[in-house]
Amino acid sequence: MLALIPCRGAILSVSPPLLLALLNLPSKAGAVLLLDFPIQQIEGNLVTPIIMEKQVSLLPAYTLALLTAFGFLFGFLGLFLALPILIVIQIWVKEVLIKDILDPWQTAPSEPVNNP
Repeated sequence: MLALIPCRGAILSVSPPLLLALLNLPSKAGAVLLLDFPIQQIEGNLVTPIIMEKQVSLLPAYTLALLTAFGFLFGFLGLFLALPILIVIQIWVKEVLIKDILDPWQTAPSEPVNNP
């Protein structure tokens, strides 16, 4: 569930396995941290942007830049809402601007030219 929260969710999601490891052996808690950090970095900075590019046609650089900007400007709420807002804007631009406004100009019948 915590993985659904961008950026901060990865940090919060390590706490349950860390606490379970601390109950067993403190050395296991260190192993959990050592394994969790690279896994979260690969997932957050490589896998997620590539999936966004394939599924929603968002470039990975846009995804990372948008998360950084919204996180800086609006904090936690900005991180949580950045991608949904961008996807809604992208779909709106495709449907309204391109299909409804620009396509009729391309498909409009050309008027015959009268040569005197």
